[in-house]
Amino acid sequence: MGHFMRLAAIGLLSLTACKKDADPPAIAETPPPPAASASAKPKQAARYTVTGDGKVAVTIDASLEKFKGETKKLSGTLDVDPNDLAASKGEVVADLDAFATSTFGDADKDETQTEHAKNWFELGEKVEPKKRDDYRMARFTIAKVEETTVKSLANAPEKDGVRVVTLKVAGDLRVHGRNAPKRVRLEIRFKGPADAPTEIAFKTLDPLTASLSEHDVKPRDLAGKFLAGALEKVGKKLDDKASIAVEGHAAPSK
Repeated sequence: MGHFMRLAAIGLLSLTACKKDADPPAIAETPPPPAASASAKPKQAARYTVTGDGKVAVTIDASLEKFKGETKKLSGTLDVDPNDLAASKGEVVADLDAFATSTFGDADKDETQTEHAKNWFELGEKVEPKKRDDYRMARFTIAKVEETTVKSLANAPEKDGVRVVTLKVAGDLRVHGRNAPKRVRLEIRFKGPADAPTEIAFKTLDPLTASLSEHDVKPRDLAGKFLAGALEKVGKKLDDKASIAVEGHAAPSK
């Protein structure tokens, strides 16, 4: 096995597993949407900016071991109406160019796997810049709050200056230029006055599940060209499901 294939095997073995069912077809690619911050917020809502101290963690179960990686570079906005939490909307954006794996606990192996993972997302250094700029941003857009434990933040019990609310939201997960509808439960912790929180902390209570094949995430080279036969050479088939956990903070927009 040549040097390239040895490196490819290191990066791919942790992402592979036998599977009986055929992969779902890829979702049609769409142009990048405007940033949520560019849209008008609901009249009674306050806008919060997602700060950079959160993370998006990705885990893929594989036959030999788990693939683990994360990015800690987040952005986005949340529009929150404290008097009508069900009217809230927002978007959390994760920069995949800052994604790094920690599967092996070995710096060299993890660095190699990180490079391969970015190539799968078409973030290689030879990818056309405009396309790369789109693909590097993974987005979860909250379109609707379907359930909330309280209607108004003032109705949530306060403890040590914090009110905790659970929401079930529906929206779109955009990865690699492709949108997939998702529902997820979120825990939101509001700090400060009920009518004007000074800080918001959020996290997924259940991980989002993404299909790699639906988002057309697969082995590629630095230019984004599909590496035909790469998975077969490793000897296993890619496990299609990735679990995504999100946590972060937001502060009042200036």
